Amino acid sequence: MKNSWRFILTVAVVSLLGACSAKGEQQTKSTSTSHSKKVTAVTSSQKQVRKETTSSVSRTKQQAQSQSQTKQAKALWDSNKKQALATFMSSWGTTMGQTYQSYDLTRDTDYAGIHFPSKLAQTDLAVDDTPVTAAWSTDGTGSADYNVVAIYCDVDGGTVGGHLYLFTFHNGQPVVLITSQNQGTPDNRLHFSVTANTDLKTGFANIVSGQGSGQANTSQPTTSAVSPISAAEAQAIVAAQNIQYREEQGEPAGNKTSLAGGGIVLKQYAGAQGIDIIKLTPKPGNKVNITVQNGSLRDGQAGETAPISQNITVDR
Repeated sequence: MKNSWRFILTVAVVSLLGACSAKGEQQTKSTSTSHSKKVTAVTSSQKQVRKETTSSVSRTKQQAQSQSQTKQAKALWDSNKKQALATFMSSWGTTMGQTYQSYDLTRDTDYAGIHFPSKLAQTDLAVDDTPVTAAWSTDGTGSADYNVVAIYCDVDGGTVGGHLYLFTFHNGQPVVLITSQNQGTPDNRLHFSVTANTDLKTGFANIVSGQGSGQANTSQPTTSAVSPISAAEAQAIVAAQNIQYREEQGEPAGNKTSLAGGGIVLKQYAGAQGIDIIKLTPKPGNKVNITVQNGSLRDGQAGETAPISQNITVDR
């Protein structure tokens, strides 16, 4: 009987020790698994941080590169194109019988008291009678309506009859503006128009696109090589031809009116009811045609006008 109890007690102790051992192994295994999960989670988090950091740096580099490429793409003008235009203007001026000087930030114009480019942004301008803004630009870009990259003029000190050209970019497109104005206007603006000279427009556009050789087309006279005639230039031209014209108070309606194609009409009273009408029309090759009608009825009333008494073509 005693042996039976001993056997039973021994089995119980062995079972109890086995249970404790199993429980300890289970706790150790659980602790190990939990620690492993924590290590894996930390490692995964570190990898995610490194991945996000690398991605952020990559995006920053791509954005910087994209901005740099965009800036380069927007540049419309450079020193090579500037030199090509200088060569072109020398050649083109020869075909027009004119000599042009270049003006930039190192040298201002003195065209009838106009000092460009230093006073360009402060001067009230109009293009085709529409008020606009203009500013000097080294690369053709900017916030002004017309970003000016080059200025050429054939007079200095305000000589009557000069031509002032602005080579510009308007909405990213090359545009050549011209004025011959050298006196004040009622709106106190300096008025420009887009040049009608096809050779000049094409030459500038070709230089901008990189297709220009810098040489003007001199193989044959152009049929559109004309620039508008200002009132001051018109008066100087008629005076040089000994055609009488006088400015007076209460001038006839339509006096100094610009005409299609860059021409201008001068009117003056002649006698009690008469009006002299002088029309000047620019022609290729730096010429101008002048027609004179003496003693036309006032403002052409009843459609009656005097016959043309003079019709000549002279140099501008």
